[in-house]
Amino acid sequence: MGSTVQDVCIPERFSYAIDQHLVFNYTGVQAWPLVLGIFGRPGDGKSFQVRTHLERRGVLPVSINAADLESDRAGMPGKLVLETYEDAGHRIDEGTPTVLVVDDFDTTVGEWAQSTTTVNHQQVLAQLMHLADSPTRAGDRSLRRVPVIITGNDLSKVYPPLRRPGRMRAFPWLPTTEERAHIVTGILGTMLSPSEISELLGELEEAPIAFFSDLLVEILAESSDAEVRRHAASLPRLILPRSAEREELERVLPTGRLEGAQVKALALHVWHQRMLATQSYVGE
Repeated sequence: MGSTVQDVCIPERFSYAIDQHLVFNYTGVQAWPLVLGIFGRPGDGKSFQVRTHLERRGVLPVSINAADLESDRAGMPGKLVLETYEDAGHRIDEGTPTVLVVDDFDTTVGEWAQSTTTVNHQQVLAQLMHLADSPTRAGDRSLRRVPVIITGNDLSKVYPPLRRPGRMRAFPWLPTTEERAHIVTGILGTMLSPSEISELLGELEEAPIAFFSDLLVEILAESSDAEVRRHAASLPRLILPRSAEREELERVLPTGRLEGAQVKALALHVWHQRMLATQSYVGE
């Protein structure tokens, strides 16, 4: 039941935005912004689709996580941005198409009402703006131009001078009904027909794409219930690398599947349970 990079369905609008950004930056078109900002609601596949498409194109993503942009030492995250950008440039010089990717950018350096701007935030923003204005030079150092892709949930929280035209190209990602169906077909298409997928999406309009990926785990759990119950009493044998029980489960467990009606019923049940789980039970 596991999927591969080839199985993942990425809408053409999303993949083409990345292709455009790579082509214009690798050819050094100065009018094209260095930064592509992909923003949308949580769980709609921004980071996953970026990395999947880059892998298909043979592009190496050099990543900076939101946590990397914090440090006890003032100024270190800003230096990290420059060092990572420079390292990505060296990889391009060596013949490997490379892109700098920063996920959940707004989470760490966004301008939120409850947050306090720190020296680190200022240094990160200043460094990115400098690179956006001068992608091939930092002080007296020559740099290779490297495309930058950042993802997040709220573009309005990004420092306005960084997101202005010329520095960042904003790409809002809110998949259409057809695009959602295309993506979910890649996830559940072996168990549901196109009409069943459309019907399920119609009943779960608020569910993010990530919910349907997570649903695979629930399908696996439901379809393997008998096997898990049968082998749970022999756990010591399961940890042996060549035990008969382990070899049997390694063969059987990943193949779990359900019929279309069962998948739909399970999806609606899991969604209802999640709504209950995320409800606040603490009084105001």
